[in-house]
Amino acid sequence: MKTKLSPKVFQEKLTQAIGLQNSGQIDAAETLFQELLKADPKSSAVLYSLGAIESAKKNFKPAYDYIKKLLGLSPKFALGHLAMSIIEFNTGKYQEAVISAKKAISIDPKLDAAKAHLETVEVVLKTQLQNGPETTPEVTALTSKGISLQNNGDNQAAQEAMLSALRLDSKNFIALYTLGIISIALNQNDAAVDYFSKAIEFHPKIAQGYHAKGKLLSDLGRYNEALDCYQEGAKVDPSHPGIYINIAALLQFLNRHKEALTTLHEASEIIPNHVMLLEGQGILLTQFKEFKLAANMFQRILEVEPHSQKANSQLMLCRTHDCEWDDYDQIKARIEQGIQDGSRICAPLTFMGMSGDVNMVRKATQGYVNEKFNFNNPPLWRGEQYKHPKKRVAFMSSDFRIHPVGYLFISMLEKANKSEFELIGISIGINDQSDLWRRYRCAFDQYLDCQTKTNIEIAKILRALEVDIVIDLSGHTEGERLDVLSHRPCPVQITYLGFPGTLCLPFVDYLITDPRTVPPEYRDAFTEKILELEHCYLPRDNSVKPSVKALPKSEYGLPPDAFVFCSFNHNFKITPSIFGRWMELLKNVPNSVLWLMKLTKEAQANLLKAAHSQGIGEDRIVFASRVPNLEDHLARYQHADLFLDTHPYNGHTTVGDSLLCGVPVVTQRGSSFASRVAGSLLYDVGMMDNVCNTEEAYYQRALYLATHPEELANSKQHLSQVLESSWPRSDEDQSKEFFDTLKKIQINV
Repeated sequence: MKTKLSPKVFQEKLTQAIGLQNSGQIDAAETLFQELLKADPKSSAVLYSLGAIESAKKNFKPAYDYIKKLLGLSPKFALGHLAMSIIEFNTGKYQEAVISAKKAISIDPKLDAAKAHLETVEVVLKTQLQNGPETTPEVTALTSKGISLQNNGDNQAAQEAMLSALRLDSKNFIALYTLGIISIALNQNDAAVDYFSKAIEFHPKIAQGYHAKGKLLSDLGRYNEALDCYQEGAKVDPSHPGIYINIAALLQFLNRHKEALTTLHEASEIIPNHVMLLEGQGILLTQFKEFKLAANMFQRILEVEPHSQKANSQLMLCRTHDCEWDDYDQIKARIEQGIQDGSRICAPLTFMGMSGDVNMVRKATQGYVNEKFNFNNPPLWRGEQYKHPKKRVAFMSSDFRIHPVGYLFISMLEKANKSEFELIGISIGINDQSDLWRRYRCAFDQYLDCQTKTNIEIAKILRALEVDIVIDLSGHTEGERLDVLSHRPCPVQITYLGFPGTLCLPFVDYLITDPRTVPPEYRDAFTEKILELEHCYLPRDNSVKPSVKALPKSEYGLPPDAFVFCSFNHNFKITPSIFGRWMELLKNVPNSVLWLMKLTKEAQANLLKAAHSQGIGEDRIVFASRVPNLEDHLARYQHADLFLDTHPYNGHTTVGDSLLCGVPVVTQRGSSFASRVAGSLLYDVGMMDNVCNTEEAYYQRALYLATHPEELANSKQHLSQVLESSWPRSDEDQSKEFFDTLKKIQINV
């Protein structure tokens, strides 16, 4: 008979029952849960708790009944599937246990307990299939007890049970393997290596031993040993996808990307249509700018898992890089709706190319980080007060080299006031041996090459150096190591320059920007506190100047007397809507051409196809190839008449380059960070008339300037005067403003 309880009383009793369960008062908890079950026979929390209690008592039949009912009511309850897997494992149903554990992980990919349990189940299953030496019932009972204790989080008791099993059977694989896992959990890494080594020695045909040892060696920074171990495991079991995935991840970490791609490709030949193997190849191919090949990989994933959120997002990224716009509006609408209702994940940079709405960008970023990051790492800095004569500021970046961020930041760093600041460089990217890389090495008081160090190792270095402020220069971009900051190594943690938006990470305290890019009315969409620079947050290195003389127009494929619209922004920033406006300009401005960057052959072909569909011939679109150095690239801007910005993702460095070279810019701004940077740059040069709030206004302003030569000449004259007198500001002034802003942060030093 159903007992009536008000929602408030039910919740109070449920909280009380869970408290009793957690404190070990199992009988009292069970009595209260049974009362609650009568009040609500469909309560997921009650069914799950009763199942857990019965499972812990080894009463697997009633435990199974509770969890079966739970999953019938709540099929997306990941912990329920994990509970079912544990019950199935304990009743000898190993194949079913594997399926249930994988289901739990598919629902919640961050459920580490399910991953660890799955590994254990697969080890037992593999050991049985290998027909290893028979053992006694007593040893089997001890290993089963140890695994059960481990599943319940009691590592000390589990360790004792497995050691007892090992005393009776010194070569027992399950005991050795599980002791290795437990030793890692207890931070006994040397012992763990020894256990895995013995497991491999006594059972050289079981791949899980190699897998576990390789992962541990990798975590310990013993990379070559880890690779050797993984590769031996792959020979033993060529069908084990986890080994290939870990080999590829380690090779990527060591910047051996081509070898990583080859590894994954060869694995896919052995294990076709494995989603993680395909995804790894797709991601690497995007890094190689092979977007069409990458898109094929993500398409294959969607054939296997039609509702894969990550594959949809990654496919959209590939399509936009190649300017492939079939069904663009429909796909965009689905992504936006999915982000709005929490059912879809999209990488932040991809979404910024589609939406200029600051609140939607925040939601997209939040969903992305919830999927990717661990927010529960214990902090390394715990409120200690440092007594340094100078503030210690560390900059962490993968781009202390030839890269837009590298070019932008260097002079501001070189001009820093080192009487007040001690500067530390944490390099997490490749060292390209360029002159720019050498400048960075010399600019810091300490330069640390941390490319091959693990995230926790870097975090411990920052803590050991007693760094007051760490500034991440990458954000959610390629090569980032934001997990370093998740360990809270420093009192103050900041993000700047590399990523145009909020990171949505609770361990990042501040974002450095300016009042035009992030005005007060939009700050609620940022999780960080805002540190404002008076001028545009985007710095410049004034030592980089255009070459004295550019080649003639004809050398760049430009007609000698044509009006040149220019947009050197990345392909993925060009939307069908903005491209349509550019085509209207070409129709309405006689003898005009559009000058774009040539980035991929697929993008070039798709853009020419889109132009043709709107009545514009191929001769009206000119593609600029890469030139040897930045100075030559800047010099060719002198052949442009008007720079057309993209929306919703503005040009940032490219807009600054255009203004530096005396070419006026027309932009459209939204509410998102990425859509307001060009407006901030134009504010600094006094050209706010060219900052438009709608696409129609943007089009009309560009058309007006292109068809009124005197107005365009006035704009160029104004820009020339600003360049001569006040912009860009000196390296010293930029540096002083930046470091004076850091001095406003209240920290104990």
